[in-house]
Amino acid sequence: MKKILALVLALVLCMSAAVALADTYGTAALTTVGTATNAEVKDGEAKNGKFQTNTTMCFLVLDDEGKIKYVKFDVVQAPVQFDAEGKCVTEQGTEILSKEAKKYDYGMAKVSKLEKGEWFEQIAAFEAYCIGKTVEEVAGIPFVTISEGHDTSPDVEELKTTCTMTVGDYIEALKAAAEVAK
Repeated sequence: MKKILALVLALVLCMSAAVALADTYGTAALTTVGTATNAEVKDGEAKNGKFQTNTTMCFLVLDDEGKIKYVKFDVVQAPVQFDAEGKCVTEQGTEILSKEAKKYDYGMAKVSKLEKGEWFEQIAAFEAYCIGKTVEEVAGIPFVTISEGHDTSPDVEELKTTCTMTVGDYIEALKAAAEVAK
């Protein structure tokens, strides 16, 4: 009896492993120039210039039908400041936290009209929206402009009360991660 039970358990384990092996995994990190401002002297006061890159990351798990089983996004915004002479004033080795790591310190909630308007809350809603859909379905969502420079906010009824931030870079990272998963 013990041998039969052990055999059945081994078979179940093998079948579970085979199903898990049908999943495909992909990761992507896309970096863009975020903002760039010149150093200047205004009203006798020197203001540093800033150059910032944004790295949008996506980890993706697709099932054997190409539907999203799991997706996780994050962004690192890496600003570097320089003075009027062009000398870098950002210290080498400065720790830069991702938006996910910053949680409430990111500060998006103070400009959002949503009850749960912080970045990590909105991205969690967008990630949940993606589950069960294909990458193509997510990439095909309509957008609405909510303000200047924010022209890829989802125009999807399901997200209007949970995710109004710009999602264009997340979709590009999702598509790149899906390419890796193939």
